[in-house]
Amino acid sequence: MVTFKDPEEVFTPRSPKVNEVMYISRPDLEESLIGVLRGTKHLIVHGESGSGKSWLYKKVLKDKGIKYEVINLANAARRGSINQAFQDFLDSQTETVRTGYSESKNVTLGILGANSQLDHTNHFTSPPKEPFEELLKRLNSISKNKKSILVLDNLESILDDKTLLSELANLVTLLDDEIYSQYKVRFIIVGVPNDIGRYFSATPSFTTVDNRLSEVKEVFRFTERQTKELVFKGFVQELGLIQAKDPFIEEVSEHVVWVTDRIPQRIHEYCAQLAWEAVDKKRDLMKSDLKVADRKWLEASLNKAYLTVAASMNEKVTKVQRKNQVIYTLGQTTKSGFRYSDIEAELKQYFPRSTEDTQLNISGVLSSLAAQEHPLIRRSPKGDVYVFSNPVYKMCIRCMLKISDKDEKIIQRELHTLNDLDEYLY
Repeated sequence: MVTFKDPEEVFTPRSPKVNEVMYISRPDLEESLIGVLRGTKHLIVHGESGSGKSWLYKKVLKDKGIKYEVINLANAARRGSINQAFQDFLDSQTETVRTGYSESKNVTLGILGANSQLDHTNHFTSPPKEPFEELLKRLNSISKNKKSILVLDNLESILDDKTLLSELANLVTLLDDEIYSQYKVRFIIVGVPNDIGRYFSATPSFTTVDNRLSEVKEVFRFTERQTKELVFKGFVQELGLIQAKDPFIEEVSEHVVWVTDRIPQRIHEYCAQLAWEAVDKKRDLMKSDLKVADRKWLEASLNKAYLTVAASMNEKVTKVQRKNQVIYTLGQTTKSGFRYSDIEAELKQYFPRSTEDTQLNISGVLSSLAAQEHPLIRRSPKGDVYVFSNPVYKMCIRCMLKISDKDEKIIQRELHTLNDLDEYLY
């Protein structure tokens, strides 16, 4: 009898621990991180949400035998202090901490020529170290006095709080003080935004902090090859839902590349959904499963995606609705990364009458879509290339927008009318 493995043991989108079997090597990023680790500066690891930042630094630190602890700065935002977040972490540890000691002495008394023994005990209490130093001391002990790392994750959760940013800047500076440097600990600061030094510019310690930080390469989405490697590992090697020599694996891989836009977390999410379609029925993966998985995956976040797309469209009726046309075209493109020239060429095919002999300014429209508070797209590290900030937006656009045959205007379907997503996705 064939035994089917749980897909969520293979595809693990939110696992805090590195799934060693499914880890995809990223040599350029790993080398960049290792290079900065050899220096004396603190590291900044940044990249879009779901890009695999945590797995990257955890894998490198483990391979290099470097001990580390992780503090979530979201807790600092909640508690109003990074130092309090340190204390919360220390309190969560189960080890008993010695705060004092007892000293016992034998005392000899002579009373009228007679000797007797009394036990006298003094209790001494060691003053507790402040949470920051106590945490450094803990890391130093775990690492046996070797170099170790304190990871501060989710930096974006405190970027709007000048008080917390100033506290972080002071902590970075303090690590050079001899009281703290003796513990041989450095920071890795992890977050979504790039140019993190810019956020410290308003703090009094900006100059000293900026000189102590070094950014590694942006942790970006997978390449197409890396995506296909993950799909092959999961469906062929681990789950056995597709035979290694079956050409269907290439079709599945291509589909996953398109649906997820190669974002590692999204790949794991989608592939887990897809794998369940076969495992639940105790059979190999089939082509029809792709269609079902697409619908279920989109349904899970349709409401939020719909509102984001709707908020990105023209606020008022215009003669041409160029912005809406661009959004529609973005939903149809098969490119994971696209330049304005790519979108302009495709847009002209969809809207030939309203684009004839007209300056389109597609670059300006794409730039404005990327600058929104909740952007549909964002610039990739290549600068002139854009990608979807969430691949679900692309699928949602395909469902909710259509072209009027009469005047090439964009018609927006109401959310409650999208009952049968299959009708719109395929």
